[in-house]
Amino acid sequence: MGHSERRFDLRRRTQQAHERLDAAVGDFHTQQDYRRYVARLGAFRSAMDTALGGIVWPSGWLWQPTVIAGALAADAADLDLPPALPRGADFDLCDTSVLLGALYVLEGSTLGARVLRQRAAALGFDETFGARHLALMSKDIAQWQSFLLLLDGVSDFEAERAAASANAVFAFALRCFESDRVAAV
Repeated sequence: MGHSERRFDLRRRTQQAHERLDAAVGDFHTQQDYRRYVARLGAFRSAMDTALGGIVWPSGWLWQPTVIAGALAADAADLDLPPALPRGADFDLCDTSVLLGALYVLEGSTLGARVLRQRAAALGFDETFGARHLALMSKDIAQWQSFLLLLDGVSDFEAERAAASANAVFAFALRCFESDRVAAV
């Protein structure tokens, strides 16, 4: 993995929010735990992927984020979960630093997806049933490395704005994971 000063700065500035989210996601030891995880992640990612869908990407960016809302919807259907309830993700991602902060959280989750994919497999879920989103997220470490190159290469980067955005995305994810608004599982 490449050395990214901006990555480590963002990690330091978001450590507490990241730890709170990890605690809320928790471990899934049963199929019921996993269903709860898929429902809550579906609420979060459907909102975030919709917000990203409205972005006009900066010129020169060849990289695009990993979009998983469709795979999550298919996983929810496998698990007999209703579609994710709409959640408002009130993010203005038009500023490059703000966008990079949000993408840091979303793309960073692909690293943890490798561990979650193994846990899902132990429960009987894989890339063909129930864990498509984890297969998609963990398929290519080069995606994360390409994001880090982009993060380090942007010239008009403001660390404070990126960190505030990343913390806001973590907070939104935490609200989704702690919410009672997701469908009963």
